[in-house]
Amino acid sequence: MSDPIVPLFSLVNGEGAGALLAAAAGDVAGGASPLGYSALTQQATVVSYHLLVRNGISGPDLANEWAELGADGTNPTVFRTASPEFEEWLAGVNTPTQRRVRRPDCEPAARAFPIGIWFRRDPSNLVTAALEVSRLTHMDATTAVATAALAGAMAASAFGQTGMDFLAAVREIAEVASARVVNETEGFVDAAALPGFVDQLSDLKAAGGVEELGPPGPNWVSAAIRLAADASSDPAGQISRAVQLGGSMLGTMVGGLVGARAGLRAWPWAVPNSTWFAELGVRLVSGKREVLDLPVPYYVEETLTYGIERDLGRPFG
Repeated sequence: MSDPIVPLFSLVNGEGAGALLAAAAGDVAGGASPLGYSALTQQATVVSYHLLVRNGISGPDLANEWAELGADGTNPTVFRTASPEFEEWLAGVNTPTQRRVRRPDCEPAARAFPIGIWFRRDPSNLVTAALEVSRLTHMDATTAVATAALAGAMAASAFGQTGMDFLAAVREIAEVASARVVNETEGFVDAAALPGFVDQLSDLKAAGGVEELGPPGPNWVSAAIRLAADASSDPAGQISRAVQLGGSMLGTMVGGLVGARAGLRAWPWAVPNSTWFAELGVRLVSGKREVLDLPVPYYVEETLTYGIERDLGRPFG
């Protein structure tokens, strides 16, 4: 399913259709996986299928769908360079040993951006779905609000918002998510840090640089939002800057945000399965809840990971 780097002008362009392809491009540019994109993009792809099928996030079902790409008694894992935290969580799916991460993190935000496209016209359900994706693997409250903020930024980008309008839209979503987390104490910890994070989003400016990031955490989400805030005639340059600062993690987040605004287009990095990502983006925008004609994610990733072509013609479902 690999394609040459050519503009995908035959596909619908608008309202965020380019987000998945650009996020994968940012992942590729970050170099986390020598085979192309990494587990971050793979997880987001599964979230896209999940939304198309269910029109929302069901945590237990999404957990099982992520697990389908992991190892079992018959098949090896097809996840590439997954984080140790995700690997540990995946190993405990549907077992008494399953653990959620308690420390602040930015990984849930990096895989939840399809939610922003799907619910770009429905802020309430956007927040609900983003919090559920975060809560599935992480307990930290600020991580959950950061995930909602990134999804909100994706929705704003889908409508072409930039500058202070873009930042204001993100802040509104973060404030709604923060109130939800405080009221829904079950499943979240360390909510005391929430006001500081929301204030940090409020203090973001539409111009200026990004300082030293430090260890990956919710502040990386703030950095991604800041890097993508300005309108630019060089979206590839915005992704490159993100990669310089934070590798595939930041490249994926910024890629999705600028791609939602820039639309379906060629990127300077060779993205395996580019047509697949483009089509998923189009369907998230159109609301076409049809996946039976799409390939099975495990088989797509098995081909890229191991070079095995098995039943690629079999439809999903």
